[in-house]
Amino acid sequence: MKLFSQIARLIQVAKIFYRYGLDEYIESYSGFQIIQTILRILSGPRDDLNQDSRGVRLREALQELGPIFIKFGQIMSTRPDIFPDDIIQQLSLLQDQVPPFSGDEAQQIIEESLGESIDLVFRSFDITPLASASVAQVHAAELLNGDDVVVKVLRPGIEEEVARDIGLMYMLARQFMRIWPNARRYRAVEIVQSYENTLRNGLDMMIEAANASRFRTCFENEERMYIPKVYWEYTTSRIMVMEKVEGIPIRDVHEITKAGIDLGTLAENGIGLFFEQAFHNGFFHGDLHPGNIFVSQEGQFRVVDFGIMGTLTDADRYYLAENLMAILERDYRAVAESHLRAGWAPRDVSLEQFEIGIRTIMEPIFNQSVGMISFGKLLGRLFRTARQFGIPIQPQLLLFQKTFFNLEGLARSLYPDLDLWTAGRPYVEQWIQERYSVQSTLNKIRSEAPYWMSAVPELPQLAHEVLSNIRDNQAKGSGGRGLSQRIMATYRSSFFALMGIGASIITVLNWSSNGFGFWVLITTLAAIGFLAAAWPRGDGHD
Repeated sequence: MKLFSQIARLIQVAKIFYRYGLDEYIESYSGFQIIQTILRILSGPRDDLNQDSRGVRLREALQELGPIFIKFGQIMSTRPDIFPDDIIQQLSLLQDQVPPFSGDEAQQIIEESLGESIDLVFRSFDITPLASASVAQVHAAELLNGDDVVVKVLRPGIEEEVARDIGLMYMLARQFMRIWPNARRYRAVEIVQSYENTLRNGLDMMIEAANASRFRTCFENEERMYIPKVYWEYTTSRIMVMEKVEGIPIRDVHEITKAGIDLGTLAENGIGLFFEQAFHNGFFHGDLHPGNIFVSQEGQFRVVDFGIMGTLTDADRYYLAENLMAILERDYRAVAESHLRAGWAPRDVSLEQFEIGIRTIMEPIFNQSVGMISFGKLLGRLFRTARQFGIPIQPQLLLFQKTFFNLEGLARSLYPDLDLWTAGRPYVEQWIQERYSVQSTLNKIRSEAPYWMSAVPELPQLAHEVLSNIRDNQAKGSGGRGLSQRIMATYRSSFFALMGIGASIITVLNWSSNGFGFWVLITTLAAIGFLAAAWPRGDGHD
């Protein structure tokens, strides 16, 4: 049954792609003539679509194919390292809006998930949804204690629909890799796999609820932004109950102005808060489109929908900070070297050619003032150039670029004269200063102290075992005639060096936790003694 369902869906996809003229991309395939003939019979004559660009035709085809393909197009729009600007621009316009399912079905899912009648949980439940998307829809409700909430309900049958369309996408991706010239650079299977992971996470409301709770914790003391709380006692894998927040939709500039909110300050706060998320928390909202952002009467941001979140490691943040700083100073050599130093670039990459490639795509941007530069587009071009030199870009960095690009457009729609770098630079610089401060280093040492303290007692035994193995191997290599004095000296020096390192670790951990004291003095002297014993001695032997 599943096979027949996939075949029927494949025929539908092929007909829609043919009708929008997207078959032109496989004309070089040897079997294309047969496929085209079959599609012509199945679809009939088609209108001349040459007046529409390929990006427009692709976007409209994905919209007709439905919610799963729409979300796939949105994922494709986060890959500026693979797809050209015209495709990215059109796919960014895809909206995840589909007709709602029945409110009675939503009520049934809620009762099945909670195991009790809806009247025992909610004082009121609005059967008409507030919003509807591909994976779930949202209903307004009131709890028995009077709290106003929203209930996000997973769409019925969505798991089967996802399984069918994802399987089909994998099949199409593999065929694409076989027949398309230079297909390897598009990494079609990799994109489908990334999309599958994102989509399947979105099928579990518990994951989104956990994201929301973590995000709320990060900004619980932030006056410029408010994150609604999750009601965990009413949240399951199929439904999520969250505090209802009121506000002016961010796209309604007239109402925001009418409320007396300064648009320039609001736009600056939006950029600043995003940099705060990315650089200081390493955890950012990955779906900041206008439908997910509201503004209170006091100018406070109120964000919803936490299904797509991004996480940045220290290495990711350093990569972004270092490259943004270097690009703004037009030091393209530093950009190229940072990729090599971080281990992203292959060792055989030509730094000179990479530098030229970066300079070629960056210099045209600097014909405009810094205040008008799109940093989202700038990062997209950097990622695309890196890909051309065989440098893979991590998915979380691509999500950062996509989200920031969207936020840029939103901020400038509020305040066209906004200088993005002036708004964001202090957060980047502060993070760099904190990362390399003495206090930051001590805090990191202190946080890892339990691990190191538990490992230190094992150092002598570990050192003995490792060095014994070295000695035995060297002895075997000497033909069984015994160890030379030089091997014995190496063994002794290595052993005492490891002991000295262990004592030094204890010293630093003790000092960072308790300050200078008696035991710090003792371990310092021990470290000095061990390291002195490890120092090579001139014994007059060769």
